[in-house]
Amino acid sequence: MLLGLALILALAADPLSPTLAVDLDGDGTEETVTAAPARGAVRLEVRDSGGKKVAKAKAPAPAGDVVQVELTAGPLGSPGSLIEVTASTDASECVSVWRFKDRVLARLPIRGAAGRHLPDCGRPGEWTRAWEREAEGRPSALVRERTEKVEGGVLRVREVFAFAGFSLDEDPRRSGSEINGVPIPSWYRAIFYSRPALEILYGRFDLSRMRSQPTLSIEAHRERGVFALHFTGPGGEFTAPVESSEGQKAKATLGARVEGKTVRASVSLGGDGSVPYEIEVEGLGAPFDQIYAPAGSWRGESREIFPTAADEVAAEDLAGIWLDPGGKNTAIATEGAPPYRLRLGKELYAMDMARAQPPLDLLLLPAEPSGRPWGIVLRGPNTLERVPLACTGQGAAECRAEGPREKLRRLGARMNVR
Repeated sequence: MLLGLALILALAADPLSPTLAVDLDGDGTEETVTAAPARGAVRLEVRDSGGKKVAKAKAPAPAGDVVQVELTAGPLGSPGSLIEVTASTDASECVSVWRFKDRVLARLPIRGAAGRHLPDCGRPGEWTRAWEREAEGRPSALVRERTEKVEGGVLRVREVFAFAGFSLDEDPRRSGSEINGVPIPSWYRAIFYSRPALEILYGRFDLSRMRSQPTLSIEAHRERGVFALHFTGPGGEFTAPVESSEGQKAKATLGARVEGKTVRASVSLGGDGSVPYEIEVEGLGAPFDQIYAPAGSWRGESREIFPTAADEVAAEDLAGIWLDPGGKNTAIATEGAPPYRLRLGKELYAMDMARAQPPLDLLLLPAEPSGRPWGIVLRGPNTLERVPLACTGQGAAECRAEGPREKLRRLGARMNVR
């Protein structure tokens, strides 16, 4: 709820040189902030209750001849108030936030996702801003919102930047996006497989049989305004835009529509409510009306899940020490975060499961052009075959065997407890 905390107090009649009277440092007396625009900057001055100048600074501003300046204050409670300075022309708008403490006017960086600093300036009118409090006595947060038309409808973006002492940091819990009034979640991204497909995956034999089963992924892109269910099957793929979303932290029910059919997807959520681990789909008919889950979720008592089946195979099956027919050890290890890459000795490989043609289950494509590509054939949890390949075309579009298969056995058997 916006509480109207802008507090544009004692705003001068001249919008080019506004003043603002507010208790900046929480000492119980008001200071007066004056802003005077100049080319490329706004000169800020702070005077105490007796009129003595106690601090000054320069805020960013467009390089125009006529720059309008607005001052607003966001109360912090006992620490005082923050000052927002907005300097704008017809072509640009610059925003900065300041804190007055120990008789120093210091600028606070505004940091978005992943700690990235927001740019000083942007298009005028792109965002609306206001100060907001979650409750009386809590520090104010700077809120900015924008609305735009996108391919899927009307996108509304809301970003909340909370006071963190020396910066304003985006608060993911209070930030978010909506498409046509439906909140777009920030969920763990994964491919969801049917139960028969996962049974094939965990059997570690002839993974190409998984292709006869449908898969589901949730497309949730807050910046682009996309929220949809994406299905693939033997006959092709299609997308069902989400039109409604209801539920609590542990369960969400999504409503979507495609080609005259109404789709209902019941999503079970784990962790902090951001990890879908099971999705039941109804309304599409065979073969899509099934229960889906990400790779790893239905394997024994495991609660670790993976973005793709290839990542699950890499972490749960391929990683380890393997023994070739000559008695030589080959170490296979995952590297980085998913999507994993595999390291075999000194060589680094990307995995490709989608383009592996039977009898191959996986392609290992070298990171270096001079490296040797390999095909992997799984023979259960403790045996695999490695096939040297020659690949041509964009992204190894075509691969053929270029040598005999080599059987590798795991050094130390792995048991699957179910």
